[in-house]
Amino acid sequence: MQEYRVGESQQQHLSFVFDQTVEVQDMHIRVYAERNAIAVVEILIVNVSIDIKLDCIMQGEGADVCIKGIYLVNASHKVTITTMQHHKTAYTRSNLIIRGVVHDNAQVHYHGTIRVEKEAHGTHASQENKNMVMSSGARVISVPNLEVFAHDVRCFHGSAIGKFDKEQLLYITSRGIDEKVAQKLLLQAFFGDFFVDAMLNERVHELIG
Repeated sequence: MQEYRVGESQQQHLSFVFDQTVEVQDMHIRVYAERNAIAVVEILIVNVSIDIKLDCIMQGEGADVCIKGIYLVNASHKVTITTMQHHKTAYTRSNLIIRGVVHDNAQVHYHGTIRVEKEAHGTHASQENKNMVMSSGARVISVPNLEVFAHDVRCFHGSAIGKFDKEQLLYITSRGIDEKVAQKLLLQAFFGDFFVDAMLNERVHELIG
């Protein structure tokens, strides 16, 4: 397990890349945020089989954690991602957004939990997982979960699994653009400049082509 602690009123940005150059099959990351701490955690997964667990624990009042992730997987790779946004005290925030594109016979299983303890009133937490499935053999399972034991909180979660919008593809190709190029344009729009880390954004755009 890799543990990181963001001290009171401190800020920290953590970036992780898991690709074929990294020889790991599982990874457990845990981030603690103290009073008024701000943490940004960004993860990029590219064409590997891996099991990742990410726990973000807001244990100081006013702690704020932002989690962003992208996975691009092909062939027969299998990716499992389990996240926990654990709010242990009052007036904390967490925001998680994970997006993925799955090709060939690759499989992705995402399970995310927001847990708000009874002392954590004033919590604001959100969780979003969106996926683009690029072939009939690709599979995605997305399971968001809420465990809320406090009142006066704002918690949101959702997931989406789909393919390219045929009307959007038709519109672009009707302008004389090749279908593969059209798909790349739609993927660029899907991700945009997603990460805070500019180098991660460049890597994603390179992979899309």
